[in-house]
Amino acid sequence: MARFFKNAFSDYLITPEDSLVTPEGLVLDLRLPWYRSLPLSVVMPTQLLVDGQPLSLEGATVEYEGRRYTLEELPEQTGTSWFIQDSVLLHVPTPQPLSAGPHHVVVTLNLYPPYIPMLTHVTRGDAQIQAA
Repeated sequence: MARFFKNAFSDYLITPEDSLVTPEGLVLDLRLPWYRSLPLSVVMPTQLLVDGQPLSLEGATVEYEGRRYTLEELPEQTGTSWFIQDSVLLHVPTPQPLSAGPHHVVVTLNLYPPYIPMLTHVTRGDAQIQAA
């Protein structure tokens, strides 16, 4: 399986051992694909594939430091920084529970660093997640 990024603190965008398949959907443990901390307001998950099929991010939330934010609320989170050694959890509901066994998950995350105008840093990461 290809890996799309490495930073000083994590080899993966998705940490497979800390990601889960639940009856409600996926909980993906994400590491920041950037060299310094960023406000949550400049982070946006944009695409999710499960076993090669797109999964809607409608209803998805990002959990950081015990708080959950809808994707629509992320741009307002200018005072909440995602530190490079921390994970965020991306909760994505599925229309029906995923079948037992392994699932290949690919997530695309866009970053808009506030100190580099007009840059969109696109990172894609993948992992094999086991459903019980």
